[in-house]
Amino acid sequence: MNKNLFHKILQIAGNVKLGITYLIILALLSVLGSTYIKQGETYITYAKEFGNTAAKIIWITWLNDVFHAWYYQLLIVLVAIAVIASTIERFPKIYLSAYGKFEKKMTEGLLKKPSTIHTKTTLNIEEAVKAIAQLLHDKGFKKVEKVAEEEDAVYLFAEKGRISRWGMLVTHIGIIVFLTGAFIGSVFGIRGQIEIPEGEIRDYFYKFRQGSLSPSDEAVKLPFAIKLNKFWLDYYDNPQFQGAVKSFNSQIEILKNNKKVMETVVKVNHPVEYEGYRIFQASYGKTGDIKSADIVVVEFDKILSIMEKGNQLNQKLISEKDEDKKAEYEKQLRDLQREIDEYFQKAPRIKYTYGQEYIQFQDIKMKVLNQTLNYKNPMLINQDIYDPIIVVEFLYNGKDLRIPIIGDPTVALSAFEKFGYSQGFKYLMMIEKLEPRYFSGLQISNFPGTNLIWIGTVIIVFGTMLAFYTVHRRVWVKIQKDGNIYIALYSQKFRESFEESIKESLNEYLR
Repeated sequence: MNKNLFHKILQIAGNVKLGITYLIILALLSVLGSTYIKQGETYITYAKEFGNTAAKIIWITWLNDVFHAWYYQLLIVLVAIAVIASTIERFPKIYLSAYGKFEKKMTEGLLKKPSTIHTKTTLNIEEAVKAIAQLLHDKGFKKVEKVAEEEDAVYLFAEKGRISRWGMLVTHIGIIVFLTGAFIGSVFGIRGQIEIPEGEIRDYFYKFRQGSLSPSDEAVKLPFAIKLNKFWLDYYDNPQFQGAVKSFNSQIEILKNNKKVMETVVKVNHPVEYEGYRIFQASYGKTGDIKSADIVVVEFDKILSIMEKGNQLNQKLISEKDEDKKAEYEKQLRDLQREIDEYFQKAPRIKYTYGQEYIQFQDIKMKVLNQTLNYKNPMLINQDIYDPIIVVEFLYNGKDLRIPIIGDPTVALSAFEKFGYSQGFKYLMMIEKLEPRYFSGLQISNFPGTNLIWIGTVIIVFGTMLAFYTVHRRVWVKIQKDGNIYIALYSQKFRESFEESIKESLNEYLR
């Protein structure tokens, strides 16, 4: 390729204004996608929030999934090309200006430049050389060379900060590494979600649909497994928000080759990272199962006897006219209520937990066939309305019994009478209290370029520090025996302040 043509291509591709334009557009799109336009929502959501026309524009231009849009990826490539072309075009000149050959001895051209500092001293030449060398040392020049010595003059040279010339290259390398990471993340990054019920393990998640935060049917295998040990809700203590959910939390284990490698808690706004995968707490809900329940066991005959007494007393109370006798019946009813309360308090309890295959009471082993939080209307469980049931099966006196254990006492009594008591079984079992079983909705993302983005950021910061906090400077000095001193300065930046500093200190050191 013709050198001039190659140079022209580099000039166009590495045009600073063009590169800055790409960066501004990229920044604007990033701000839109991360701040103003919620990514992955439905068309209806955008229409409600921005109106129909804006929703159409968002949808047609892929602003609903801007970080995976073809033009976003193209802009990343164009910025990278601009940076690479700019580096190829400009850095060799910058390098040569710092490390190429140059004259260390002050030339006639430098000597006659209007900016060259001229002063006169009464010190002899040896003393003057020492004074100037000390001045330069104090100004940060570690090495001051005597580059030539003539019959009537001595020439000195000092240089520092050449490393600052690498600032541009280092910064550009950092930008390229950063953009490479951003491009890899945009093309190969993946996000999805999985719902894990308490006590269960998942080693996959469902990838989000393109441009959406709704999971698709495409399952993505994880290089590890996630076990949900426990899920719980935190509520606000403030009476004003009493009962409102403050946060939801998942205690998880990370398993690798069936071995636990990490145990941690994922909270809202506190994700967990493992092997490049970020795990966020995204949602939760009830599975419809009973996580745990206390089952109270009472003798049905005893309950019937107490109920019979209660009915008789109520009948007497209704028909009685005498106030004293009414008060007596009411007292007896209260005593009866206390008796039944005490009986239930002292009655044995059976603990049931989800996944338990059998419930044991005395020598009776009951197999759990089914259980649910609300057998009447499962849709009500998310409103914390429960009608729980546990169905058990066991052999009793040669009979195969199938009995429902219910929470509602009224239903429990009639159901037991039909399925248990009529078959000779005398123990009434009721669900006394329970905990619902939850699932945790975890959002999982993997952006393979993330580490490159961090590395690129560190390199950019280092390059910027080299460029802005170090300055390349050179000083040429000619000290004549007749007391005339000439000092020529070069400073990559802040030349005026450097020159003023030298001028202010010069007379002090030459005293």
